Amino acid sequence: MNTLFALVMTVFLTSGETQDVVTGIYNSESECKAAAIEQKVAGECFPVEKFIRPVDEEIPAGLTGENHENKMWLPPLQ
Repeated sequence: MNTLFALVMTVFLTSGETQDVVTGIYNSESECKAAAIEQKVAGECFPVEKFIRPVDEEIPAGLTGENHENKMWLPPLQ
């Protein structure tokens, strides 16, 4: 199975904190980099398995207990 790549940009909040945001998941690093250029996003491409991981059992917004089932949320493939 090929490695998926996440396009990640860092958002600076008004509180001074930073938050990494996944803007898309791509089938290859080259697709990811091309998407960053096309979208004019100052982001970086990381292998998904090195970037996405559950943190302290957090459930992303929009998911409830009945449909969460310990699965990590990922944006749809582009």
